[in-house]
Amino acid sequence: MTSLDLNKSKIVEVNDVSFQTQIQSIIPTPLLPCTNKFVTLGIYITNNTSNCLYFERLDSLSQLPILIDCRGNLIEIDSDMLRLRVKGNPYYLVAPGESSFFKLESFIWRMFCKLHLKIYNEAGGFFHFYDLKPGKYKLQISYKRTDHRQTLLPKESPLAVAWIGDVTIPFVDFCIA
Repeated sequence: MTSLDLNKSKIVEVNDVSFQTQIQSIIPTPLLPCTNKFVTLGIYITNNTSNCLYFERLDSLSQLPILIDCRGNLIEIDSDMLRLRVKGNPYYLVAPGESSFFKLESFIWRMFCKLHLKIYNEAGGFFHFYDLKPGKYKLQISYKRTDHRQTLLPKESPLAVAWIGDVTIPFVDFCIA
């Protein structure tokens, strides 16, 4: 069983919505070369408003995730945008007073002697951290939506509105073991 970082001090609230990055606190490394292990990673969102809110999936991470090693060094990141279309519904719907976990499909894999962390973005591309080593890390994610684009919202929820804002979620700690 894996544990998640649920430290309350890592929660930030913007425009009446609470955001918290959640990641496995200990990520086991794959034992064999060219194999991977899935990582539990995502954003836990709580809607503290009186409205149903939509959160856009496509291109919602406003900047590249930041990864720092135990010595405070910034780990280089690479990204790739393969397509600009989301499979399924392009929005997450969160009712008033409800919470939802926005999963970011991620995994760590071993390419011979080197470890890599790959985080898929909702636009079909990915963020890639190369040449990681076992040890402690800090990860920071930002989420942003600056326009309403109400015409893209599903018609079955006419009272729902798109959440607008920009949030940088505090760093969360994890360990690659």
